[in-house]
Amino acid sequence: MIVKILRGDILNNDNTTLVITEDKLKALLTIREKGDFDPEVIKHLLNEKGIKHGIDQAMLQQIAQNPKPGSYLIASGTPPKEGRDGYMQYLFSSGASKESKASLAGEKKMDEKNIDFREIFNVPSVSAKTELAIYHPMVKGEDGVTVTGQAIPARKVFELALRAGKNAKISDDDKNIIVSTASGRPWVKKAGRNVTVGIEAVYQHEGDVDIKSGNLRFNGDVIINGNVNDNMIVDVAGNLRIWGFVSRSNINVSGKLEVMKVITASKVNVGGVSANLDEVDKRLQEIKETILKLEKTARQFLTTLRENKKTVQYGQIIMALSDKKFPHMKKQLDGLMELVNKNKQSLPEEVKNAAAALNQLCGIKALEVTGLDNIKESLETAIKFLNVTDNGPSDIIANSIWNSEIAATGSVKLLGQGTFNSRLVALNSVEIKGVARGGEIISRGNVIINEIGAPMGVKTLVRTDKEGIIKAKLLYNGSVLQIGKRILTAREDYSMVVARLTDDNEISLY
Repeated sequence: MIVKILRGDILNNDNTTLVITEDKLKALLTIREKGDFDPEVIKHLLNEKGIKHGIDQAMLQQIAQNPKPGSYLIASGTPPKEGRDGYMQYLFSSGASKESKASLAGEKKMDEKNIDFREIFNVPSVSAKTELAIYHPMVKGEDGVTVTGQAIPARKVFELALRAGKNAKISDDDKNIIVSTASGRPWVKKAGRNVTVGIEAVYQHEGDVDIKSGNLRFNGDVIINGNVNDNMIVDVAGNLRIWGFVSRSNINVSGKLEVMKVITASKVNVGGVSANLDEVDKRLQEIKETILKLEKTARQFLTTLRENKKTVQYGQIIMALSDKKFPHMKKQLDGLMELVNKNKQSLPEEVKNAAAALNQLCGIKALEVTGLDNIKESLETAIKFLNVTDNGPSDIIANSIWNSEIAATGSVKLLGQGTFNSRLVALNSVEIKGVARGGEIISRGNVIINEIGAPMGVKTLVRTDKEGIIKAKLLYNGSVLQIGKRILTAREDYSMVVARLTDDNEISLY
């Protein structure tokens, strides 16, 4: 060990030398040669140098008893205990970032085909009432002491001033925690020792959403100043405005959606799962009504058989009644299964369980049915779930829609050419300034369209609830209108149509 020695801090006494290190935290006694040794020499050296802190009495006693040549640590000072500046702990990533190249390289070596490069980009966002940051206050240090008894001041530590920015607040429970008051993108601003944490509720995405930017998921409102290109996902817990077009992509928005250009070959869901499930709910309600009637009839039939002392399996009765008295049930079940298979990924477990239970009534499997209680229970559970799933109305405003599937818990409004070979579901009204050619329009409110169908007889279905009205300046031959359960197929072209149900439960076109 190399020891730095302060000038004038060496005392010689023939065979003995006392050294104090430069930091004054150690005192070293050196004995050059073995021989007679006077312990008083050490006391004299200590007094001469003013060493009075951290003296190792056990070491002094050992030297006095056996003074071998060598260097001995006979006193140790107390070093200062380091303090800590106040610091911030952020509970979110500080900026949009891609995974590290090293990480991606590692994944590439493992399985290059399984890497989805659309998922390597992350825009940090949080929900309302989320803890954003925790401030850890400063901790003061403790002064040290040299072997000569002098104080060694600990490093001065500093506090930070914590402030809540826009859409954030100091927690009611802890003054050192910042909490978000709105969904959005967290941000941090530092000025000297002042730290401000807030939320930007609207995220501006510059350019296109494509393979370069990756899929876009965000808690809060989003504005995309470009297009959404092929095979991308945009998932927004808020409102979304897209200044360009949407092509072959999936759009999920909890709030309002505005698309300034065309939506092509895409799936769009606005307001949660409610819009997609509305038709499922209607089918389940119809099937429930049929099942109750089927059970009542089966019970009567079984009672009659017992009175005549005849034994028939319950499943045989169900299958016979399904074929003879309730033939429409097969159509109801087939329609439900088609909807379930079409929307399997987005359906809740309650609906899937109900579909699985109802599947027991399909075909020859009905022979194995011993009762309808489990089926009724699954149906009731699914219906109750759907009736409480309500995220409120969320609207879609777009230019036009081509070959797409659109669902909204609010209204749908198209300001451009219209809709072509697409399926639109709206729990409120539908208004199309242009045409509806091909596909389906399903609404629970009024429907207003400039033209329905096409001169060449492209089949177009427009459906609304029994209280709804369907208005069109031109209704082409072959178009189908459904109001409630009543269906009308146009056999010629009609103009200035205002279709509604009459008191006789028939569709009137004027």
